[in-house]
Order: sequence, then C-alpha cells, then structure tokens
Amino acid sequence: MRKLLFVLLVLGVLVFVMVPYFVLPTMLENLVAREAQERLGLAGRPDVELDSDPQWRMLLGEFSGGRISAGATDLRGVRAENVTMDLDPFSVDVGESARSRTAVVEGPISGRMRLTVPEEEVSRLARQNADVPVNGVDVRGSGMTVKSEASLLGATFPVEVDGGVGVEGNGLVFRPGSVRAAGMAVPGYLADSLLAGTAFRYPVEGLPYGATITDARTTDGAVVLTGNVSGIELGRGG
Repeated sequence: MRKLLFVLLVLGVLVFVMVPYFVLPTMLENLVAREAQERLGLAGRPDVELDSDPQWRMLLGEFSGGRISAGATDLRGVRAENVTMDLDPFSVDVGESARSRTAVVEGPISGRMRLTVPEEEVSRLARQNADVPVNGVDVRGSGMTVKSEASLLGATFPVEVDGGVGVEGNGLVFRPGSVRAAGMAVPGYLADSLLAGTAFRYPVEGLPYGATITDARTTDGAVVLTGNVSGIELGRGG
C-alpha cells in the first residue's frame, strides 16, 4: 500500500511539474500572438516562438528571447512581405497572465525588427518619389537599378541608373551611382540630371512600437530594412 501511495505521489508531482512545463509556453505564445495581432492590426495571428535557457526557467516566467513573425503586412504606406521582431530577454507574470488571459510582461521589452519589402513595392515607392519617370526597378544582392528614360534631340531612349540603398532619418533612400544606356553615350549634363532625379527618400513611418530603422540592404528581389524597437508593453500598461 505504501509503495502504491509513493508511486501515486511521484506521479502527482510529475504531473504538477511537467504539465505546466509543456502547456505554459504554448499558452503564453498564444497570448502574445493575440496581443501582437491586435496592436499591429493584422488580419491573422502572427507566429510566436518564446525561448528559455535553461528551459525550466519558463516555469518562473523568465524567457531568454523570442520571435514574432508576421506575413504580408501594410505599415501605413509600405507593404512588407514579411515582418519579424526578435525580442530581448524578458519576464512574464505567469499567474496574472493565466488569470487575465493576457500576456502580462514585467516591464517594457526591447528587440530588433526586420522588414522585407518586395521589389514591386520598391518600384511603387520609386515612382512616387523620384523626380524622373520610373518604369520599374531591379533589386539584386549587389544593389538596385532604376529603369528610366531620357530625351535627346527629339528622341526618347531607355536608361538605367545603378546605385545602392541606405537609411537617412528613418527613411529608405536610393543613392544613384552610375548611368547606363543601351548602345548610346549619355552626355554629362544629362547623366547628372538623371542621377539627381532618380535619387529618392521615402520616410518609413507608423512602425509598430515606435521602431526606428537603422540599416537597409538589397537582396535578390527585395530590400531588407532592419532596426531597433523598444518599449513593447503587453498586458498591464500596454
């Protein structure tokens, strides 16, 4: 009888410890996903992964980091095909979160944000902000090409302006570097005009949680913007 009671006691302890160990992460990830969806105005729930190292510390509500991933998202004028936020270490009030069914974080969270802007969207931004006609853009890992046109002696011919992207004042900028024309020499004054006309800046505003853009780079078919986010508040005080 004593052996049976001992076995039952051990099983009870294991259930008491192991159930929260497996259930708690999923519960908190769902709560964070729900809040992120509401705050970002997303049509669907983002994917949320919370990490704890060592893993048992999640029982105390202590997490070493996490990631919030959303698909195509409209950010007040810029359409990103992917948005991710990598979270710095944070703590969760487990009891209050369970009672309120809201992810209650003990203090604001900071982290890093990454936006992937597809080539089609970059082309639209270029058309809206450049001072010369833009017929499209080609985004590659080595840089970006703006396709435009120029007129000389009554003839209009296509030209391509090669350059790179960067960040100025939380805005995406295109910095032209050289002009190419198929089979035709571009006079200096015309080249200078095209270089100046294709340069553009687009302010990236309305980012979630007041994120600031710190870097931009090109990859095949997209521009990737990265930055910092701070003051993410969930639950109380959010």
